[in-house]
Amino acid sequence: MVSSLSKKELVDYIKNLLNRNFPDPYPCDIKSLESIVSDGLDRLEYSFSHVNDRYFNDGVSARFNHLNTDHMVVLIYYIANSGYMKNISENILQKLYCLNKLLHSVDIFYSVRLPKIFCVAHPLGTILGHAEYNDYLYIYQNVTIGSTNDGIYPKLGMHVALSSNTSIIGECNIGNNVLFGGNSFIINTDIPDNSLVLGHYPNNRIVENKTPVFKRFFKEKNE
Repeated sequence: MVSSLSKKELVDYIKNLLNRNFPDPYPCDIKSLESIVSDGLDRLEYSFSHVNDRYFNDGVSARFNHLNTDHMVVLIYYIANSGYMKNISENILQKLYCLNKLLHSVDIFYSVRLPKIFCVAHPLGTILGHAEYNDYLYIYQNVTIGSTNDGIYPKLGMHVALSSNTSIIGECNIGNNVLFGGNSFIINTDIPDNSLVLGHYPNNRIVENKTPVFKRFFKEKNE
């Protein structure tokens, strides 16, 4: 992967971000951070190698720039989630979660299980809850994935793209190759494969999605 910083430089960069933004008496343990930054970079490289966008992938290698905020959203999530799976200190995990909110205005808790392959595009205001996600997920700004008061979350299929101001709430089963149009909102609604979702619940309009999500946003992995 082509990266703007070496792994060591990136560990120091993130350590400084955490310690300076959250100056409590519990500074980050550098060894723990080294381990999960390494895991996060591996996961990011795999994901970005499938993205059809020159800022993420030059056709030969995945690309990472620590000053590209879309890249950092994904990396900080992957680092935090890797730490969660390794039972790293919750103090570090909470700081990573807060850092993503502070820098990028996104709410992705570290225990949320996002897929191995996903991409975000200027995702300010996006909230991703504990839904079931699948690969080739593309997310724009002000997207909300959450539960109703009964605690039931949506299930998303593969090749799903969420345009700006999309909200998917409650017991929703989303098929494969589904595109949500801008300002679309559903609650407790199933969406079949190959659909374009428009409008607000309960007056949604669901039509055929004629442009495959995979072809528009993703590609086969770099060889």
